[in-house]
Amino acid sequence: MRLPATTRAALAATAAALLVMLPPARPAFAHDRLLSTDPADGASVTTPVTAVTLTFNEPVKSKFSTIVVTGADGASHAQGAPRGVDATLIQAVSALPPGPVRVAWRAVSADGHPIQGQFTFTNAAPAPTSAAASPSPTTAGAIATASSPVAARPAAGGRDSSTAVWWIVAAVVLVPAAGGGWLWSRRRRAAGG
Repeated sequence: MRLPATTRAALAATAAALLVMLPPARPAFAHDRLLSTDPADGASVTTPVTAVTLTFNEPVKSKFSTIVVTGADGASHAQGAPRGVDATLIQAVSALPPGPVRVAWRAVSADGHPIQGQFTFTNAAPAPTSAAASPSPTTAGAIATASSPVAARPAAGGRDSSTAVWWIVAAVVLVPAAGGGWLWSRRRRAAGG
């Protein structure tokens, strides 16, 4: 059975509208990645380190990030939670003893996926003259947090919300267009027959 010309025209218009409304294919989004650190991986620093800085290619969610800085004495020297500034995470540290320092980090990408890594540097700065502050309960909690998985979920209203908007717009435009085409063809048939 062949459809009447008006029905075919209405279907063609609906299909054309749908094609115009669909968003173009987007490339898969890669997770954020660490670009640099300060101190650099493998560096030997001769001035006291007061903070460790990690720079990423895109902003990460500092709320779910942990940075554990372990000195040669085996203690954590991270003070408080890391602070996010644009694509950078900054972790304040207490006075580090001379020797190797290990930095273990875990962050959440903008796309909601956890990323992690570690690097080391050597503290060649002279030992502090005053007694070093003992790790606070907050840094002990940071050690436990860094070793446990971070439950990360994409933020509501993220990249997938644009797809939902397109479907809603398509439904609002296409359903009335298809219904109008159907009514128009029924009336035309009724008038002609």
